Amino acid sequence: MSRWKSESAYLGRYAGSGALNTVAGFAVIFALTGLSFSPYLANVGGYLTGFVLGFVVSRKFVFRSNGHFVAESVRYLLAFLCCFALNLAALKFALDWLQMAALLAQLFAAVVYTGAMYALTRWFVFAAGIKAHSPE
Repeated sequence: MSRWKSESAYLGRYAGSGALNTVAGFAVIFALTGLSFSPYLANVGGYLTGFVLGFVVSRKFVFRSNGHFVAESVRYLLAFLCCFALNLAALKFALDWLQMAALLAQLFAAVVYTGAMYALTRWFVFAAGIKAHSPE
């Protein structure tokens, strides 16, 4: 499989799994926002919800990794923490500097998180486990 087709397969599966994870995470974010939680606490709740779902789906469906479970779990946690910190910085920027409404700011922060998380999961978290095979 060509490098372009291989990457397209990963991106396609990532987008599909991301849709599922987004629905789950934003359901929590919107529910907590509706219950008058701060945008930051609502964001934390949504992303914690998506953490476990994201790891399992990325490992088994998106990247189909055969790597060491514990090592990948630790790398996923590190990637998540980096991307979540970036997400919170983007949320703060959108709320404080761009003066976006809370829900629009959440969407902006999600785009930042998603791009960074794809890069880290593809080339850091699961890279060793997917070297032995190419996507189908």
